[in-house]
Amino acid sequence: MSRSNAIDGHILSIIQSHEIHEQIDLQNMLKERGHDIPQATLSRRLKKLKIAKVSGVYKAIDLNMPTLPIVLNIQISEFGLIILHTHPGNASSLAYFIDQKYVNYRNSDSGILGTIAGDDTILLIIKSKNDLNKVLKLLQAEFPYLRIT
Repeated sequence: MSRSNAIDGHILSIIQSHEIHEQIDLQNMLKERGHDIPQATLSRRLKKLKIAKVSGVYKAIDLNMPTLPIVLNIQISEFGLIILHTHPGNASSLAYFIDQKYVNYRNSDSGILGTIAGDDTILLIIKSKNDLNKVLKLLQAEFPYLRIT
């Protein structure tokens, strides 16, 4: 992998896992990873990668990624477990998206510990029943068409 491709990979990784409000913040994070690049070079790389400031935060606006699978239904147990239903074969990609965006170091206070996916069903495991409303708000923001009652 060329140095240029490595830097692009780091930029995309940082943009996807952190809220970056200023280019200097991105420069500092790249420096921590061993890549000290000038601001003008960073600006050109952001343009090449189709990364732009959206609502004050840098976002990848065109990654040519497929759209997320549709959540057909949501069920909530009295114990605070959340079940999402999707079309057959789509559960693992949706669970992967949720894990990447809301689990571990990326968003440690999301309230989601992890997911378990079957063929068309995903189990969201939340930290505690107290986190249920927070997780439901995250899901509502991610899937605005979803009716959560």
